[in-house]
Amino acid sequence: MQTFWLIPNLVTSVVSTAGGIIALINPSSLSGSKKVTDGELYYQRMYTARAIPLGILSGILPFYFQGPMTSSVLLAAAAVQAFDVAIGAGKGDQGMVVGASVATILHMTCFFSLK
Repeated sequence: MQTFWLIPNLVTSVVSTAGGIIALINPSSLSGSKKVTDGELYYQRMYTARAIPLGILSGILPFYFQGPMTSSVLLAAAAVQAFDVAIGAGKGDQGMVVGASVATILHMTCFFSLK
């Protein structure tokens, strides 16, 4: 793997993990609601449940392992971010679209650099 891509990938993973932690601590931060409903809380907890472990794994594994396990994690992280792009576009959230697009590109770049 080209080591250049490890740091931007790590930064992207840290930002994604931080988003999961923020959603866990302050659920209204993702929805922008003044009063969080049970449905919003449920989906924000689901977001947190995937963002934190996937963010940690996709950021750290490429530093230590470069086999199929790391490739799978990077591909999964890129797929999740690509879906976030679609969700952000549907919601009209430009920041989510840009941030998730950058994350998708960086995870895919690291994935292809493992080959």
